[in-house]
Amino acid sequence: MDQAKGIGWGLELYLVVLYVILDWFFRQVAFTSLQGIWDELLFIAIVSIWLYRIAVDRLRPRGSSMLLPIIIYAAVMIFLFFINSPNNVIAMEGARVMLQYIFWFFLGYNLLFTRVQAKGLADVFLLVCSLVALYGIYQYLTGVEIPVGWVDSKETSITTRVFSIIGSPNILGSLMVLALPLAFTMYFNSSSAFKKLVYAGLVLILAACLVVTFSRGAWLAFILEVVLLGLWIDRRIIFAMIILAILTPALMPTVYDRISYMASPEYLVSSERGGRLGRWDKALDYWQTSPAVGVGLGEFGGAVAARYYPQDSFYADNWYLKVGTETGWVGLMATLLLFVNALRKARRSLDITGDDFMRCMGLGILVGLIGVLAHNCVENVFEVPMMAAYFWFFLGVVLALPHLSSAPEGLIASAGGDLSTDVN
Repeated sequence: MDQAKGIGWGLELYLVVLYVILDWFFRQVAFTSLQGIWDELLFIAIVSIWLYRIAVDRLRPRGSSMLLPIIIYAAVMIFLFFINSPNNVIAMEGARVMLQYIFWFFLGYNLLFTRVQAKGLADVFLLVCSLVALYGIYQYLTGVEIPVGWVDSKETSITTRVFSIIGSPNILGSLMVLALPLAFTMYFNSSSAFKKLVYAGLVLILAACLVVTFSRGAWLAFILEVVLLGLWIDRRIIFAMIILAILTPALMPTVYDRISYMASPEYLVSSERGGRLGRWDKALDYWQTSPAVGVGLGEFGGAVAARYYPQDSFYADNWYLKVGTETGWVGLMATLLLFVNALRKARRSLDITGDDFMRCMGLGILVGLIGVLAHNCVENVFEVPMMAAYFWFFLGVVLALPHLSSAPEGLIASAGGDLSTDVN
């Protein structure tokens, strides 16, 4: 494929990193009739472009050893659908939640070709997240009104929690968790003082928004990210976090109150009565009725169950517990195996990436993905299409990075044999 054919391809992936903006646009601004299907239409459009390139430009799909774990996971979910579906319509929707967004992985993995393209996607994603964060900070400064249930009645020091254009402080926090490590590694990786200043500004904006979401789960996930960044990038990051933690009561008393309240007897009573601990207890009770295969896809703990059983279901606030309750040990083990394989192969991809800049950038993405998985321990993050699509798309980007090390900048690499080599 010559240069003329190469230039211009790959721009469709920028629409993926704009997901959060596009989702808000179709939900609240215009063409709202498409709010439930616009992302499927986008996916179909990008796949159509991919198929066109395979047919006309002789682009060869890349092989990846992630294919087998994905097939095993999908086979398990389909098997559970056939053997344990109290209601086929509900089970079909539940299976869609489990399977649909994984396919974004193949777009990120197969349609990323150059170093410039990868850096451009990272920069646009950080810009988008920073705009979302700035609006969240604006909400905090103006004291946006929130539902009473977002803050425990005992937490009198907290007057608001921001949600930006997303609608949920916890999911906004999860988006910040995904973006912050990437922003930091781009700062760490930059050679010029101007670029370092820009990325440092983005880090501060994203971090400030994360703070004012008052999402304890997102905060804990971010602490894990700091540890990983310290171990993989620069240990001074960990020391900085320790100093910040020591100074938190004086610098951010509201944050300290929010965290310390978790250790109080009042929190335990409140959480058991109507919060996470109570929901987890009830989820475990449901799970015990069918430990091996669960109560059925879509039957408990997530958006599908809440829609069909509004009086009897709720969000489990733990993705893994939700998966276990619906699909039993069989489904949960398949899910955990998929995630373990994904992280292991992503780390191996970075280890063999020949470009130091791309490797460091990829580490930021990988740490963000780990943070999202950690946040899922206390939140149904993957119930939100935006977060599920971002997770799998950026996983594909990380696994594609070894293919970019020898690609010429500014051009789409030819569809030669090295692009289809399985290095993961």
